[in-house]
Amino acid sequence: MTRPTPPGGAPWPPQQPWQPQQQQPQGWQQPQPYPQQQYGPPRQGPPPPPPKGKKFLFWLVPLVVAVVTAAVVVPIALSGGDSPQDQAAPPSATPGSAGGSPKVKWELSGAKQDVPEYKNGITTWLHGDDLVVVRDKYVAAFTRADGKRRWLAEAPGSKVFCGTGVEPVDGKIVLAFGKAKADKEDGSCDNATILDLKDGKLGWQVPMVVPQKMQDRVVSVEAVVTQIMGDVVFVTADQGYAALDLATGAIKWTKTFSRKADGEDTCAGHDMMPRDGKAIVVASCLTGDFSVTALQIDPATGNVELEDSVPHSGYSISGIGLLSVKPVLAYGSNTEEGTYFLFDDNLKLKSKIDGGKPNTEEELDGATSQGFGHSTSGTEHHPSAIIVEGDTFYTPTRTIGGQVNKLVAVDLNTGQRKWTASVPEGTIQAPIKIVDGQILAQVGPVYNTGPQRTVKIAVADGKVTPFLEAQIRNSEQDDTGPIPGFYRYLWADDRVYAVAGRWSNLTADVFLLQAE
Repeated sequence: MTRPTPPGGAPWPPQQPWQPQQQQPQGWQQPQPYPQQQYGPPRQGPPPPPPKGKKFLFWLVPLVVAVVTAAVVVPIALSGGDSPQDQAAPPSATPGSAGGSPKVKWELSGAKQDVPEYKNGITTWLHGDDLVVVRDKYVAAFTRADGKRRWLAEAPGSKVFCGTGVEPVDGKIVLAFGKAKADKEDGSCDNATILDLKDGKLGWQVPMVVPQKMQDRVVSVEAVVTQIMGDVVFVTADQGYAALDLATGAIKWTKTFSRKADGEDTCAGHDMMPRDGKAIVVASCLTGDFSVTALQIDPATGNVELEDSVPHSGYSISGIGLLSVKPVLAYGSNTEEGTYFLFDDNLKLKSKIDGGKPNTEEELDGATSQGFGHSTSGTEHHPSAIIVEGDTFYTPTRTIGGQVNKLVAVDLNTGQRKWTASVPEGTIQAPIKIVDGQILAQVGPVYNTGPQRTVKIAVADGKVTPFLEAQIRNSEQDDTGPIPGFYRYLWADDRVYAVAGRWSNLTADVFLLQAE
């Protein structure tokens, strides 16, 4: 969820020692305070974030987001809290480290021409020893140990990439590409190609005509999810879905979405993730008495094997996304409430969990893009700011007007909030990963003058411990730094990798937080 700096605001109060903002269990010890720092007055913030909803193109008006940033200098990483004994060791001695050579602190920015220009990011992964970024104009792999670019693959024929898989499979991904939108023309996303992540070489390139119930949708679909599953590539594209032969790209079968509960057939898939060789899809239909529909589809045949639909509760649902497949957890919202939908292994609705009223302090993060923009078709997968593990999910609340927000642990069985945790003068952007019973969570400043931080939050009780901190600034004449909500955060090699989802030639495109 994008959490830009609020307009206006008062200067920061002097920074105080850590006071985690939740009730602590008996025997709790206050963690080590961050170093005292002085920051300048707050900066006028960027415009509000785009709405979270994802719908059919004929339900939405495209949004334009203006991003105002300034030049960046190389950050100074500071350590805090726990100091694992192996953090200073070379990667070859550190489990999960990249490359077998000593880690160096690096940063990429458009200002230094470290990365080619693009408009929007699509996704990013950790793969092998690389950080792979998928942008509309290119895909690039950077060696995580030193940030050197290994390869770059541009979109074919001066077109743009517009969709890709949830995750690489056997070192390969399939990318959709098409014509970029012009001022008065629709874009398209009607071709596919396969990419080898070893060397960045593109393989077959084929037209990809996915059928639509509304015929004009064939050329106006703007984003797709493509996932390698067995010997086929499963594709969802708005109102239709299809399978391509993995070896050649040839279309094996095509179908359109429908809903068994009431026979509606003007429907669209909003998100897809693989589960045990099957495709789990969440969809909705233009009319009828149901909101979210969950389906399990056999990618070899296109047959729907499992299906269940959730009745409407007064308002139509938008912003639909798939958050997890083990267990199957989906999200949708309307003007009155956000809701998490939990399905059992047979895809029968198990429970609905209150996600809070939209645009309030208590709203839980839904199907957001974590810094990477949503297209207007709604058919794409973005890892949301949520971790689902066991019988609990962990996600932040929305930040309103630059306020400190919270990370919330929610019991999947009861829907009750187990605990909440907050960070002084911080906005929790996302939980990144659970390591040894601790959630690593990325924390941005309330105003752009503050430091970027990573904290540890205990899964048992929400106890907060400082971990990593870096003051990342723009130009030397500007006390502000990158807008944290425009980045996605990944953890590997005892580092946090922050990857931008929007291009700017004035601020960091990739920056790191690490222990010295």
